Amino acid sequence: MNYRRISGALILLLLFGAAAQAQETNAPPESSKMFTEARQISEGSPPAFEFELSGFTYRINGNGAGRRVKGEQTRRFNLRLDGGDYVERFYFAEYRDNVLLLCGVTNGESVAGFVARLEQPSMRTRWKQFIPAFNVGAGLIKDGHAYLTGINFVARLDLRTGEYVWKHDHLERGRGGGDFNSFEVPSIEGDAVLFREKPTGKSPARTIRVNRKTGKINGIE
Repeated sequence: MNYRRISGALILLLLFGAAAQAQETNAPPESSKMFTEARQISEGSPPAFEFELSGFTYRINGNGAGRRVKGEQTRRFNLRLDGGDYVERFYFAEYRDNVLLLCGVTNGESVAGFVARLEQPSMRTRWKQFIPAFNVGAGLIKDGHAYLTGINFVARLDLRTGEYVWKHDHLERGRGGGDFNSFEVPSIEGDAVLFREKPTGKSPARTIRVNRKTGKINGIE
């Protein structure tokens, strides 16, 4: 066995990976874009979802089993949900030739969510991050980060590592108390990210203003 050749190939692979990470870390500013909700194609339990992206059709069952199809070519993958969990809400986005999946999941009693980054063309899961909130909303992508929402939950996630930069849960509405409802798609204003509550008809919708870098809540309007 030619160990020298194997070692050389391994070094090249490591250097390529490091270069790709450095390129992503030092990427120039990007325009913001939002996640898109996938079509629900089955009313059963668990449901099934479908969407098109970059010439491929993606079909994902509520149990996390999925396939990417283009003509005669099919690649299968699995989101590996916990036992008894199934997807009840599904968003997607393209990011640096990879696929981002943003999901609300339930086991029939408790509800939460996750976001995952799947590499192309292998469909290997690069990372997967838990979202400790239900009613996960359509997030916003900006400059290598995702801004995520759920009931009483807002966060900024690093899309390179899959780790939270900051997050706030157990939020309270301030004057009058009570919980925050679900949110509209976040928006960026300079150094701030605005999380606007969806109106419920019971109380005025409010907006949380958060410093993008530090995560400090600068006001609830």
